Amino acid sequence: MGHVELSALGLRVVLAFLLVCTSSDLWANGDSAGFLDLAPRIEVFEGDWDSSSRPAESKQGWVPLNTTSFNAQDKRQFIWLRTVLTNSEIATKPWLLLHPYAQNVQVYVDGEATTEEPVTYWSHPEQRPLAHHFIAIPLDSAEVDTGAEKHTVHIRIEPHMHINTFFYLLNDRELVKELTFHTALAFALLAIIVIMAIYNLFLYFSVRDKVYLIYVAASLATLVYSALLTNTQVYFIDVPDFSPKIGFVAGLSSLILHVFLFQKLLDTKRNYPRIHAFSYGLCACGIAWLFTAPLLTFNVLLAGWMAVAYTVYLGALIMALPLAKKGYRPARYFLVGWVPYLAAIVLTSFEYASLIEPTNWASYFVPTALSWEMALFSLALASRIKTLRDERDTLLAHQIQVSEKARRALESSNRIKDDFLNAVSHELRTPLHTIQGQLDLLRDAPFNWEQSQAFGLIERANLRVTRQVGGILDFVDAQGENLLSSPQMFEPQSLFDLLDDEFKEVAMAKPVALTFRMSDEVPAKVSMDGLMLEKVLYQLIDNAVKFTPAGGEVLIQGSLQRGEPVLRILVSDTGPGIPDDQREKVFQAFRQGEAGLTRRYGGVGLGLPLASSLVSALSGHMEVVESSRRGTTLEVTVPYGQVHQSAIDEPSLKSFEPVNPVPRILVVEDDAGNRMIMRKQLEKLGAVSKGVQNGLEALEAAKNEPWDLILMDCQMPFMDGIEATRNIRLNAAANVDTPIIAVTANASESFRSQCLDAGMDDYCTKPLRMDQLKQLVARYAEP
Repeated sequence: MGHVELSALGLRVVLAFLLVCTSSDLWANGDSAGFLDLAPRIEVFEGDWDSSSRPAESKQGWVPLNTTSFNAQDKRQFIWLRTVLTNSEIATKPWLLLHPYAQNVQVYVDGEATTEEPVTYWSHPEQRPLAHHFIAIPLDSAEVDTGAEKHTVHIRIEPHMHINTFFYLLNDRELVKELTFHTALAFALLAIIVIMAIYNLFLYFSVRDKVYLIYVAASLATLVYSALLTNTQVYFIDVPDFSPKIGFVAGLSSLILHVFLFQKLLDTKRNYPRIHAFSYGLCACGIAWLFTAPLLTFNVLLAGWMAVAYTVYLGALIMALPLAKKGYRPARYFLVGWVPYLAAIVLTSFEYASLIEPTNWASYFVPTALSWEMALFSLALASRIKTLRDERDTLLAHQIQVSEKARRALESSNRIKDDFLNAVSHELRTPLHTIQGQLDLLRDAPFNWEQSQAFGLIERANLRVTRQVGGILDFVDAQGENLLSSPQMFEPQSLFDLLDDEFKEVAMAKPVALTFRMSDEVPAKVSMDGLMLEKVLYQLIDNAVKFTPAGGEVLIQGSLQRGEPVLRILVSDTGPGIPDDQREKVFQAFRQGEAGLTRRYGGVGLGLPLASSLVSALSGHMEVVESSRRGTTLEVTVPYGQVHQSAIDEPSLKSFEPVNPVPRILVVEDDAGNRMIMRKQLEKLGAVSKGVQNGLEALEAAKNEPWDLILMDCQMPFMDGIEATRNIRLNAAANVDTPIIAVTANASESFRSQCLDAGMDDYCTKPLRMDQLKQLVARYAEP
């Protein structure tokens, strides 16, 4: 908008200046005493004479002048005119003024030349009586007989092109007025073009749109063309002999640059694609015409210029009209600037063809229109830029709207997915908890050999399903960057022993040699999220055993990384390896190195992606350090914290003995089977328990009597476990500080945070194994 407002202000200034100049011209011509039109008193020689010397007075052929038009194609090279002036007329009006486009004019007074050389439109200021674009010739001569009453004035014109001139006789005062006004007007018109060029050049540096450079180039070419039309170039360029070809070359150059400007202003590439392509061909013809200009005659050059010019003039007009009718603002500004230029061309052509009388305004038709045109084109350019910005803003707003809609849809999809996974997790973990509880209770039962084998198979299958469910939910949390590690003290060697025991029978059944080696430099106890590291190694070892053929070997080695507090674990196998073009795929979810309708190895493809996410949550790193047909080696590096023996205060799980008096534990569980199993497990541990089935009953029980430990399910009817915990902490005075442990089927990290924020002391996911329950009672159930 700033560009439009400035351009509009500039146009108002230009209009005001033109009005002032017009009024000045009327004032200048208002004094007729110093002005005389000689045309009615001039005779032209039409007899047989073609010489640079004037014909004799007695020579027959002098006739009154009936036209002010002189054609360069006339058979005569020189046109001779004469008039008779009185002594007082020469004394009071000593200047003869001719049209700016008159060429090679020589004036004689009583046979004596008034200038040493003929005066031409292209003459250098030093070779002219007056440095001006009009032909101003003095009539006073040193040889004039001032005593004579009358003086004969001969005018010789050698036209190089068609001219249509006037013959004004002026005194000094009128001449000064005329020349001052026209000089100021010529420079004012050029100044408008220069100001517009500079203004748009600055706009280019701020906006960096090349269309402004095209405008500046077109402005400079137009400036040169206008300077040639008004002959003001003589004030700046010290070249004594210009050719008429130069004017047409400058005009054609301006026209070619205007074509490129029209393409931008009218957006021909989008609105007129065929004409857009044709315009390049037209410009190529114009450029070829320019390069061949020195070899062409003036008439051939003029014909080519007119052919290109009028094609552009009319074509641009035809293209702009429909766009302006549709409300395209740049096209409207274009028409307002272009139509006056076309009118100026037509008027100049009429004057050139002698269809209208010659006037001292003829040389300003085109320059004035060009100045107006460049001002309006600048305004059109600003409007085009604003239109493009509006379109861009509209498109951007639409894209934002689409993106926002997609974001809301994605968020809704994520919520649906999370709700679905939470529901699936709850529905899967609840029966798994029942199965695991029954297995724990039956562990010490007197089974025969077949029953013991069946019991082991069921337990391993239950553990595998539990791990798969937990792995899927961990992966979902990893995608949302919700995985949070909870560093605790654990023993790396115990972790290796646990995994060895878990995979021993699977490895033996294949068979695969499974070996665990822990370096002596690894501390016995470290501070780290051991459960998360267990999940990482479980996935890696499961993959290694799965992809290693029978008779192969899987080796797990633990060490320190260069003596730093970083645990380094290598998992190596002798499987088929990972091809180079498949290495990226194995870290992508639901992808395996070999994909297709059938998979030889089974699984859902979450092993390595899940392990990588878990390692990142541990602030560690995992990579493939070696892979070939002989096998693959994966490296896991995880930092750990030092554990000081004096700070260790963990109860031994194996030597757990119930304290006296017996701990009283409240079990809050809506599933009757799980509630019954958990109470039996607590009874086996030597604790006294009471079961309730929802949060309201748990709140009542907490208000009525104190408990040493509360095991709280979370998803329950009437009142969930999170709300029940908040109410107990606020309203149950007897159990404000009682440890409350979440035992839930919801395994997401976000839900874990909600439980801890509500006032729970710890968080456990179902299924809850017997050794985990034993650890909870030992840690929290203090009477």
